[in-house]
Amino acid sequence: MNAEDFFNQGLNNDLQGDYQGAIAAYTQALKLNPDYAEAYHNRGIILSGQLKNYRGAIADFDRAIKINPIAIAYCHRANARYFLADYEGAIADHDQALQINPNLAESYHSRGNAYFALEDYDKAIADYHQAIENSTQLATYINFDIAKALHNRGVACFDRGDYQEAIADFQQALQWYPHFAAAYSNRGNIYYILGNYQEAIADHNQALQLDPNLAEAYHNRGNAHYALADYQSAIADYNYALEMNPNFAGAYYNRGLVLSHLKDYHSAITDFNQALKLNPDDIQAYYERGLVLSILEDYQGAIADYNQALQENPTLALVYGFRANARRQLGDYQGAIEDSNRLLQLNPHLAEGYCDRAAARRSLGDYKGAIKDYDQALRINQNLASAYYGRGIAREALQDFPGAIEDNTQAIKIVPDFSQAYCNRGNARRLQGDEQGAIADYDQALKLNPDLVEAYYNRGSTCYALEDYESAIADYTKALQINPQSAAFYSDRANARYALQDYQGAIEDYNQAIALNSSFTEDWFNRGRSRSLLGDLEGALTDLNQALQYQPHWTSAYIVRADIHQNLGDYQQAIADFQKSADLYFQEGNTQYYQQIMELIKQLNQDPRLY
Repeated sequence: MNAEDFFNQGLNNDLQGDYQGAIAAYTQALKLNPDYAEAYHNRGIILSGQLKNYRGAIADFDRAIKINPIAIAYCHRANARYFLADYEGAIADHDQALQINPNLAESYHSRGNAYFALEDYDKAIADYHQAIENSTQLATYINFDIAKALHNRGVACFDRGDYQEAIADFQQALQWYPHFAAAYSNRGNIYYILGNYQEAIADHNQALQLDPNLAEAYHNRGNAHYALADYQSAIADYNYALEMNPNFAGAYYNRGLVLSHLKDYHSAITDFNQALKLNPDDIQAYYERGLVLSILEDYQGAIADYNQALQENPTLALVYGFRANARRQLGDYQGAIEDSNRLLQLNPHLAEGYCDRAAARRSLGDYKGAIKDYDQALRINQNLASAYYGRGIAREALQDFPGAIEDNTQAIKIVPDFSQAYCNRGNARRLQGDEQGAIADYDQALKLNPDLVEAYYNRGSTCYALEDYESAIADYTKALQINPQSAAFYSDRANARYALQDYQGAIEDYNQAIALNSSFTEDWFNRGRSRSLLGDLEGALTDLNQALQYQPHWTSAYIVRADIHQNLGDYQQAIADFQKSADLYFQEGNTQYYQQIMELIKQLNQDPRLY
């Protein structure tokens, strides 16, 4: 057999799928004819296409080209280089092939693939179009390649923020290949960014019709539903995404956001935990979990999350603000101020940052410093209701009641349903002596927010001051329905009942107040007085003893206890308590009361029952 015979045998073996036999025959042909270019070429095709031996194929194509530099040999060597990720080398070979044969459609197509791999989508698209012009038979295969190139060019436009160009590319991609699910989904993502949420949902719907297992499309459609406040649909989509991809960290994170918005805080934390387990570097998940922990009053846990977020990125201005609020809740006012300072270094034009620092300064009693911060916040944003409201609190603390009223009035103008501002304006009016104006503000506050406990309490206190004890009791009762753990509410309702001579009702309330806070001296004193008036002198004496143990220089308590001793017939103890009160009045320089008590002692000493 001569070289030609072995070459033909190689062709037959190749056609029958006997690739090793074909290589052996071509090799034998080359032994007989070392310059047999076609044998090198055909052996290279088998090495590259069927056996994936790209380097061996390139060696054969090198020999074939050296002997006979035809276009198709350059094309096939280019393809082998492509599979070795030598895209530049592949392009150079296709350039050479097309220089020899400008109508070689296969080289245009393959060079387009190389440009695609290099993310040069413009050149890839141009080559794909040129391939179709030279071979309509390739159109069926190249249409999807063109669509992919357009799609990827659209993604590149998206990445650099050129959204309209990206949409145009995705639309062209869908014209070339209408079943391109990813193109619909990515166009939907852009519509979402542009705020066109319905269009985004429509595109994701189309993507999911084409590919029901596209987890990203469910996730992104969920984001659009969330933006439209369709929270249940959003959760359903995130659930679908997680069914398909249980490791989809973003779906856990976004579902956590929705659950947090729906006040299902514990479920939200579970989702944020899972998101962070899958992606421990997700800064947003740390601080969003921190915000939820703050709502649940786990301020230490919140601070730990804010710390983690700031460790990852120390330039997150808002997170310093979040941490400042948590520190303030824990009473770490200086730490809160330091965080606010850092926030304002990063963003000196954030009005809310000045408000946060002002709140911490208020808590430290630095009301003038707080007012300066509120002033700065209002210079930045004159419509910031919270700044007027906070400044009103500081002005009230400095007894600038007209200023406090003015600030709360301004806050109400900006936010007409600001119930707390009505309540605080009521407080300032009450302190200024305008009780009726105060009650009107408390009424409005409660109309806006029927659960505003401080409005009930403060209105009750105002009614008490006006000696409208029945109304005071009604308000204190309402306050206790909202917060049954407030000793002060029980104490003040007891005082109102005492004023109405309902001593038994007063005692019951003082009992509750003392059970909640046994260190409030006035409750022991007042319960003692009430017991005394009901004839429970021993119980009254026990209460007055306790009151004086807490406050041993309380003249009124000595006088009341002296009366109790006198009613119990213990005149010596009565005289001792009267003498103690007289001594205290004398030390205070209150000579009138001192003389009155000394006269009372004189009368007692003359009482024959003493002997």
